[in-house]
Amino acid sequence: MIVDKRINILKASLKLFVSQGVHTVTISQIANEANVGIGTIYKHFKDKEEIMQQIWIEQKKWEAQYVFGNFKNTGSVEERFRILWEKVIRYFLENPLEFQFSYYFAASPILTEEIHNIAMKDFLVFDEIFQEGIDQDLFKPLKAHHLRLFTFSTINGWILWAMDENIKFTNQKIALFLDMAWDAIKK
Repeated sequence: MIVDKRINILKASLKLFVSQGVHTVTISQIANEANVGIGTIYKHFKDKEEIMQQIWIEQKKWEAQYVFGNFKNTGSVEERFRILWEKVIRYFLENPLEFQFSYYFAASPILTEEIHNIAMKDFLVFDEIFQEGIDQDLFKPLKAHHLRLFTFSTINGWILWAMDENIKFTNQKIALFLDMAWDAIKK
């Protein structure tokens, strides 16, 4: 079995960054957690900031594959909204470290506009769907990307709150939350 050391470093860093914070984690800790030498880390990355940026890019790639795999961009705006946002919720429930990383670090200045543009390119499908809804006069007067950001922030906050409150994620709870998210943005 071939082990991708770069991915191992990213996964080890993800775990450490979420549990300890970016600034407290050392390259030595990352090397130890990834079971590689420090030189191997520097072979793949110039510093912790680049590691964090690459985690964001890879995490969003994995999330996009989960969310958009087998997605057919057909049906009403509301149907597609519900299908895709449910997949986002389920991805984060199945990948709690990635959820925590996204929640804690998405607004970090380390994740520059350039890095966000690379990481989020697959998620522009949401903006296209929201724009279609705007064109149909379905939504409150916001731009498509603002609707995406609002919905994403709302979902992140709800998942965090539900986890903190030990609320069980049932199909009914997820459907209720999707109803609330839709109701918040529709006219």
